[in-house]
Formats: sequence, structure tokens, C-alpha cells
Amino acid sequence: MRLYHYLEAKWALDDIRRRRLKLSKIDDMNDPYEAKSVLSHHNGTQSALERTVEELFKRYGALCFSRSWNNILMWSHYGDKHKGICLGFDIAEEITRPVEYEPEPHAVGNLIVEDRSEFSQQEGTNIIDRLFGAKYVGWIYEEEVRVHVGLEEVDEETGQYFLDCGERTKLKEVIAGARFPESKKPIEDALKAYSDVEVFRASASKFHFEIVRERW
Repeated sequence: MRLYHYLEAKWALDDIRRRRLKLSKIDDMNDPYEAKSVLSHHNGTQSALERTVEELFKRYGALCFSRSWNNILMWSHYGDKHKGICLGFDIAEEITRPVEYEPEPHAVGNLIVEDRSEFSQQEGTNIIDRLFGAKYVGWIYEEEVRVHVGLEEVDEETGQYFLDCGERTKLKEVIAGARFPESKKPIEDALKAYSDVEVFRASASKFHFEIVRERW
């Protein structure tokens, strides 16, 4: 499936050159309810859920994509106020997890445990799926699809975690924002080792509240 990742230009160009994408640590994302979409009114069960979340924070990071390349708010919030770049990838569907948007956290009802080891395999799977895949409905404009990746080897240069792009994450489009301040050359230089990536320049429509694009 074709998915899009909005970035500040310098980081997008660096990712293109290095054929990698930076993983976001779940506890460092901009939503205070990240991975907190499941709750229990039973103290023991709630503590078990919180320990499960802590373990997820340690073990996994995420790549966050959008289904849309022309989302005005996404360009503003994640694309450096339209000065950045949006990267379009063909992502293997089996590694993706679409986000579901909910008005309230999901209560686990009658489930009562005192430790997370007491969750059955099915209960644990269902809880983790919802923790990873549900967010407050106010974020629905993002049209988000995620790829969750284990945090393994940290990059010594940056102290960050990265996923190397490969067959299941193939770069196919580079879209410069409507306020991208440079010429096409930095993008062309970053793409020298690629053969099948399309380059576009975005602009703000004169007739609608809409971002449009043309080949560049």
C-alpha cells in the first residue's frame, strides 16, 4: 500500500541518502494518551495494564505514516509548515497496523488479574492490539497507519533507532512542500542511487483549500 511520511527537509534528505527511517519511541510521541487506550476500574488489572505499557515502551518503536500526501494539517504539523518534504513509500500491508480512532478509552470490563502474566494469550493479544492501534478521535485527521518495530541496535552517532528501508518499505515518491525554499537539486542529489522514484512539487490551490502537486 502507498503511505506517506512527512518530515523536515534536512531529515527527509538524510533518510533518502541513508535509506532508512527514524523510529519514534512510543513514550516520546506527542499524544499523552499514547498506548493508554485501555483501562480497568479494578486496581490490580489497571496496574497490570500499566506494566504492560511500560514493557511496550522499552521494546518497541513505531514508524508513523498517513494515507494522504496532501493533508494541509499534516504538512503544517509534521512537514515544517509546508517547508518540508513528504516521502511516499510502498509498504507491505502485512507489517502495517491502521489506527482506529475512539472517543473514549476502552474498558476491559470484568477482566480481573493481579499481574500481567495472568492475561491469557488471547487477552494479551487483544490488549496489545488495542494499545498499539487505538487513539483519541481528535487525531482522525492524520489518517494514520503504523509499522511497529522492535528497538534493537541504537545508532551510536545519533542515539536514535532506525529501520533500514528494503523490499517491504520502498521509497516511490518525494514531494517537496508548497514552501520548500530550495531548488530541486538537493533532492536529485539525494536520489542519485535510486532509479524509480517520482519527484513532485506541492503548491496551494488558488481555488480551493487544497494542496495540489505537479511533477518537478
